[in-house]
Amino acid sequence: MLPGPDQVITCPHCGFLAKQRTLISGNTIGAILWSDGKLEAPMLPEFPAVVRCRGCKRFYWVDEARVKGEIEPFGYQSQHLELQRAEYTQHLTIDEYIEALDTGVGSDMQKERYLRVHFWWAVNDLVRGNANAQIPVRYIQKLRENLAKLSVLLDENDPNERIMKAEIARETGDFTRAIQLLEDVPAEFKWVADSLMELSKKKNSLVTQLRPD
Repeated sequence: MLPGPDQVITCPHCGFLAKQRTLISGNTIGAILWSDGKLEAPMLPEFPAVVRCRGCKRFYWVDEARVKGEIEPFGYQSQHLELQRAEYTQHLTIDEYIEALDTGVGSDMQKERYLRVHFWWAVNDLVRGNANAQIPVRYIQKLRENLAKLSVLLDENDPNERIMKAEIARETGDFTRAIQLLEDVPAEFKWVADSLMELSKKKNSLVTQLRPD
């Protein structure tokens, strides 16, 4: 993994500074793929696309923020003291994803899909890799509503999105629908589809680590 310069960005609403990490190159060595599509890759981290400003507390999309300057990795530049003091951006919390969706931050289909997928992943993080853990009751209905709306946004003709729709069906207990969606996928996606098919036939709705044969 080769880190790039930190980009110091300004909140479009109030101008408050934040630092966003960048990456020149990375790889998937040691990566873990989960059934909900989340990839945990230590050498290829995902940086947040939407953040909450620490100044005005409003949400904004990182690619819509102005870049005020850059700080090169492994270097100390005294002329950038103001920029260096800025705090790093963070992924939203579960409650922040809910708030962002409820307040219209997902203003187009692509943004809405990002928020809904990452809300799903954030809730699943509470039980990911722990078969004995349970999703807190206060999130269950919100999660089901989110997954229903996310499924509508996904295109069955796209293999990746078809598999994600199948996973939504599986995690919400609609195993028959999941199996139907998984029956016809291109060869390159077959190992993932076969893994989810097996889980569906066992009526297993837990988010699960996927391992190629």
